[in-house]
Amino acid sequence: MIRCFTLANLTSIVLLLAASAAEPTAPDVPEKIAVPPGHKLLFKVEAKGVQIYKAVEGKGGKLEWVLEAPLADLSDGTSKAGFHYLDEVSAVPAWEAVDGSKVKRDKAEDVIPSPAPNPKEDIPWLLVKVKADEGKAGMFSPTVYIQRRDTVGGKPPTEDPKRIGTKIAVAYKAVYYFYEKTKK
Repeated sequence: MIRCFTLANLTSIVLLLAASAAEPTAPDVPEKIAVPPGHKLLFKVEAKGVQIYKAVEGKGGKLEWVLEAPLADLSDGTSKAGFHYLDEVSAVPAWEAVDGSKVKRDKAEDVIPSPAPNPKEDIPWLLVKVKADEGKAGMFSPTVYIQRRDTVGGKPPTEDPKRIGTKIAVAYKAVYYFYEKTKK
């Protein structure tokens, strides 16, 4: 009798774990960068790479650092999941899976930032509307929103650049959450 009870409990626990693994839980984020209703979390990936900044002439002729591009490897925690970079053809950020599927920032909507918990050191958290790139369908294709969260580093140098055109790569880490439209 005790064995049956224990076996039933173990079966319930395994079923609960399988159900929770099948449907990932969306993270807590500031309301400003919450994904609109009607979307669900597909998966998350961890990014490790650099934010590339370029020295340009700002207002009044003073040189300043401007973000030129991200460049990062994406991992699912156990293996490489893809890459994050600037799509040079459309001049927008792109996320490309190892299976060749790709999404790019949708220029029709603004990127929504929210300060990271340590805004002096870490780049902002974001909500980015994306659209699938024409071509190969795959892992990233159903994605319509990406949240960047849990950022570490990536801010431009605090000292002003010395020469126009100088580029610098600043290390960063982040977690990207990929969302699809809920199927009815």
